[in-house]
Amino acid sequence: MQEALESMRNGMRSLLVSAMQIIADTGRAVCDGTDAVPWESTLALARQVWDTSRHIEIFLQLLECIEGYSGVAPETTMLERGACTETASAERTCGALVRLIALAQEIGDPVSERALDMVLADVSIWERKDQPYAVA
Repeated sequence: MQEALESMRNGMRSLLVSAMQIIADTGRAVCDGTDAVPWESTLALARQVWDTSRHIEIFLQLLECIEGYSGVAPETTMLERGACTETASAERTCGALVRLIALAQEIGDPVSERALDMVLADVSIWERKDQPYAVA
């Protein structure tokens, strides 16, 4: 059980770092491309930034539940940090989320399981590139 908890903690940290990189890259694209792309594309990117910010909040809160409070993460070397900041594709992120959901079930943590399932639903939408976000 302790091993599963540690795997879940490490997986969530990795997804948190990836989400932070995604929000930075997508936010930059929104700001840089507002004049060069159709308005619908800018709205779709802005929606992704909003979704990813929610995911970051979810990951932070789940880590706080697992670790007791924010900021308990052990020190990492610059090499480890650099390896974690690669932008994850939606497919890899979905796979990681599915594994974390299974770990949450194994541990018996329904709150994490449900929260990660909600993030998986959002990321699955991004994976379908041929279906742009509906503009209301």
